[in-house]
Amino acid sequence: MSRNHYLRHLALSMGTKLAMIGLRLLRNVLLARILGPSERGLFALLSTLPDLISAATSGGLNGAVGYQAAKQRDMGLLLTQVLVYGCLLAGLLTLVCVLLVREFGADLDITLQLGLLAWLLLLAVPMTVLKSGLLTLHNASGGVGAFNVLRLTESAAPLLLFLALFWMWREEALEAALISWLVGIALVLVLGLWWLRRQHPLALRWDRGGQRELLSYSAKSHPDLLFQQVILRSDYLFIGAMLGSTALGHYAMASAAAELLLIVPEAVTTPLMKRLLQQDAGMEKLTPLALRLTATVMLGACLCMAVIGDWLIVTLFGMAYQPAYPALLALLPGLLGLCYASILRLDLLGKNRPGTVSLMMGAGAALNLMLNVLLIPTWGIVGAAAASSIAYLAVTVAMLVLYCRLSGVPVLHTLIILPSDFAPLRQMLQRRPA
Repeated sequence: MSRNHYLRHLALSMGTKLAMIGLRLLRNVLLARILGPSERGLFALLSTLPDLISAATSGGLNGAVGYQAAKQRDMGLLLTQVLVYGCLLAGLLTLVCVLLVREFGADLDITLQLGLLAWLLLLAVPMTVLKSGLLTLHNASGGVGAFNVLRLTESAAPLLLFLALFWMWREEALEAALISWLVGIALVLVLGLWWLRRQHPLALRWDRGGQRELLSYSAKSHPDLLFQQVILRSDYLFIGAMLGSTALGHYAMASAAAELLLIVPEAVTTPLMKRLLQQDAGMEKLTPLALRLTATVMLGACLCMAVIGDWLIVTLFGMAYQPAYPALLALLPGLLGLCYASILRLDLLGKNRPGTVSLMMGAGAALNLMLNVLLIPTWGIVGAAAASSIAYLAVTVAMLVLYCRLSGVPVLHTLIILPSDFAPLRQMLQRRPA
C-alpha cells in the first residue's frame, strides 16, 4: 500500500468514525437524560464488565488470530479458535465468577446494584468475545470496508432499537437500554459471520498442529490486552464500589465526552493494521507518518475539548452531569497518550514483541490500580481520571522509547506533523474518488 493509498483509506475510515461518533453521542445523550446519573452508572457498569471479563479469558486471542489472519491463515481455523478458546472459556469463567460473587459477595454494593441483572453477563460476555474476534479477523485480513460497516452497525443498531423499545416501554428505560445493547451485538455477529463467509472459505475445523503457535503468541500478548482493559475500565469498578452508581454515572459521561476523540487513532489504525502486523517494506516511513498525524490532530482536539467540555456536557447530558467536567479535564492527557500508544502497540506486535508490550502494559496497570486506591478516596472521580492519565502516559513513553530503538527513527520524527507531509495530504484531498 502506497502512502497516498493509505491516506485515502484513512479519509474513508475517518468518515466512518465520524458517523459512529455521532450515533454514539446521540445514544449517550438519550441514555443520560432518560436514565439519570444513577441508572446511567449502572448501565455503564453492566456494559463494561463483559470487556473486562473477556479480556481476562481471551485477551491474547485477538492478537494471535489477528497476527495469523494478516499472514493469510485459513479463516475457518481461526474462527474455530475464537469459538473454543474465546467464547467457550469466557462463558465458563463468567458462570464461575457470577456464582462466586453471589455466594461470597452478596453484601457488596456492586452486587446489590447489579442484582439479577448480573446473569445477563452469561450471554453478553461470549457475544462480546465473538464480536471482537470477528472485527479483528476482518480488519487484520485487509477487510477495511467490512470492518467499517460492522463498527457503524455496532453504533447504529442499539440507538434505533432503544428508541423503538423506549417508545413501547417508557417505564422500563433501563431494561430497554440493556435489550437494545445485546440485540445490537447479536446483529453485528450475524452480519460479521455472513460477510466473512462471503470473502473467505469458512468451514470450521480443528488443527492440533497449529495450536502451539497460536497459544504461544496468545500467551505472550494476553497480558497486554488484559492490562489494557484494567487501565481503561478498572476505574469503573473502583468508583462503583467506593463512590456509588451516581458518581459512576458522572464519570461515565466524562469518559463518553473524552472518548469522542478516539475517532483519531481508530481511523489511523483501521487501514494500517494489516501492514503494521506484517511489517513489510516502507514501515519505517509509514508508522512515523501515522504517529505524527495522530499526535498533531489529537493535541488540537484535546485543547478544543478542554475549552468546550463544560458547555458540551451540560448542553448534551444536562446540568445533572456538570460534575463530570473536572474528570474530563483530567482524562485528556491520558487520552492523548492512549491514542498515540495504539499505533505504537500494533507496530511492536508486528515486530514480534508481544511479551515486551505485555510487560509495559502490566507495569501501567499496576500503577493505575495503586493510584486508584490512593486518589479516589480524596479526589473522587477526578482522582480516577488522573490515575488513568498517568498510567497511559507512562506506558506511551515506554513504548515510544522501545519503538525508536528498534526502528532507528528519531523521537522528533514521531511527535508532530512535518512540512514534507503536506504534499501527499494535498494530493489525497485533490484526488477524485474512483
